[in-house]
Amino acid sequence: MKKFLLCMMLLGLIGNSAFAQYGEYEEYKSPKFYLGIGAGFDYGGMIGGKFEYLPIKNVGVFAGLGYNLLSLGWNVGGTYKILPDKKVSPNLMLMYGYNAVIVGADSYAKQYEMTSYGVTVGANLDIKVGKKDNKISVGLFVPFRSSKFKDNHEEAKNDPNLDLTPLMPVTFSFGFNFGL
Repeated sequence: MKKFLLCMMLLGLIGNSAFAQYGEYEEYKSPKFYLGIGAGFDYGGMIGGKFEYLPIKNVGVFAGLGYNLLSLGWNVGGTYKILPDKKVSPNLMLMYGYNAVIVGADSYAKQYEMTSYGVTVGANLDIKVGKKDNKISVGLFVPFRSSKFKDNHEEAKNDPNLDLTPLMPVTFSFGFNFGL
């Protein structure tokens, strides 16, 4: 919970810097909401959905829910949109939730199954398509995993009976988001 609160405080600092830079918050015209489908942490897993709300022009908050190959995965977080009026906008992202999973292929490997929850930082590109401000989003993320998860992964990796996929230090996401 402390990490989640820290994430939200950092997002608040980003929003305050936007205020200081532009003098006032500019409301986002239309749409203020997006509903997306995709794959990656911001979509909650290997396949999932994302709801995003933009209360002001440069800042969005989102929640993702999906299937992470073991269970229901989720993430909540925020984005700072650097060029919100352009066709392609780079965005900084900060989120808390699912950021790794160990899935057992047989009954022996099930002892190592675990989902990691923690802070993830990254960036994505929103590419607007169509007339309704729909967008394609592609992202690159760096997850911060708990020591408990890392220890469990290391133990599974050293088990001679298992062939474990290495943890990726960076991950990717891809999704299509409909402007509402």
